[in-house]
Amino acid sequence: MRKLSFILPALLVVLGAGMLAPDHATAQSPFALTNVGQPIDSEDARMMGRGGWGMAVYDSLDPGFLNVASLSAIRHVVVKFTVNGEKTMSEDPQGSRTTHRTMVPNVRVALPIVKSRLTFSTGFEVNRSSEYRTNTPMTWYAMDDTLTGNEQFIRDGSMWQVPMGLSLNVMDGFSLGATLGLVNGTIRESLTNFYLTPSSLNGTPLYLASGTEQKDEFTGQKTTWSVHLGNPNTLAFGASFSPAHDLDVERKVYLGGVGARSNTTWTLDMPDAYRAGFQAKLSSRWRMGGDASLQKYGDFTGNVEWADDMVDEYSASFGLERVIGFERHGGKGNLPLRLGARYRRWGYLINGEEVHEKTFSIGTGFPFRKKMGMVDIALSYSLIGDLAKNDRESKVWRGTISVSGLEKWW
Repeated sequence: MRKLSFILPALLVVLGAGMLAPDHATAQSPFALTNVGQPIDSEDARMMGRGGWGMAVYDSLDPGFLNVASLSAIRHVVVKFTVNGEKTMSEDPQGSRTTHRTMVPNVRVALPIVKSRLTFSTGFEVNRSSEYRTNTPMTWYAMDDTLTGNEQFIRDGSMWQVPMGLSLNVMDGFSLGATLGLVNGTIRESLTNFYLTPSSLNGTPLYLASGTEQKDEFTGQKTTWSVHLGNPNTLAFGASFSPAHDLDVERKVYLGGVGARSNTTWTLDMPDAYRAGFQAKLSSRWRMGGDASLQKYGDFTGNVEWADDMVDEYSASFGLERVIGFERHGGKGNLPLRLGARYRRWGYLINGEEVHEKTFSIGTGFPFRKKMGMVDIALSYSLIGDLAKNDRESKVWRGTISVSGLEKWW
């Protein structure tokens, strides 16, 4: 019963994560208006605190899910969920805006089938998000009437996956991983006119709200193959490869007022994705590491509206970490310390120019009693785009918290 009291709520968290991410009561920066939306930082708070790297992590106390091959090390059932909150300050030709949002981008569960040898994992992960809302006062002219009201524009949705993976420790210092991701998502765009004056004549509405809504629904499957090599206490490497895969798209368009509907379908050819990283021991408690990633959006096909602006998306991260200590009476000196930086070029052009993102971060963490999990915290600051080149730019403060819980499997 003790095990069930932990495992069952954890599985409910995984199943309910889709309802928690993202929070549609708020909005992102103007970059979310374009293409497939903004890339989402779904790494846990430990990784975010040191710049986002984690391919070479091999830790049974605070496991990382970025490289599934590394999960072969675990000896307990692991549940990890990550939540972040953002404050975004944006500028574009229409002016400036400050927005706030919360998101649960990543929830994971791992179960050791054979301790320290074979592990099954699953979860929920948001990859891209597109959320932007405006409500603009407007004036229209209809025959002899002058109408005033508001024009509301909404673009929202996310692309996410449910990954199911196996991790195998082939021998000391060599592990393999394979993941099947069930990919899904929706991007909805709607434009609605609300007429306030004149509103009615003798109680009869004169003008009803009118608008159009377009919804793109994505479904597909993605596979990822990964490897982990070396000893994390000295020098370790990790790498993964996701082959190109198809996403089936159904577009539903509804015209309000006249009741017209239409449905069309097509296929997006999503490109190959590569990621690799290392971790090296500097001293008894200090580690350094870095990751690099490449997704070849330059090979993207399937949407003529996007194709001409697609370019390869790549990133590089680097950071330092003082790992947690367990010295008796060590106090605050036992806490981990992390700092790092990441650079990313987005996978598409805006205003004919590349979009560059630079992020700087710090973090720490706190262990549970008896080494049965961790709470990790990270604070990051990102600079996205350039007002002169992209006609928009954003500054993002982000706080990230991850909670890892461990439970004995038998």
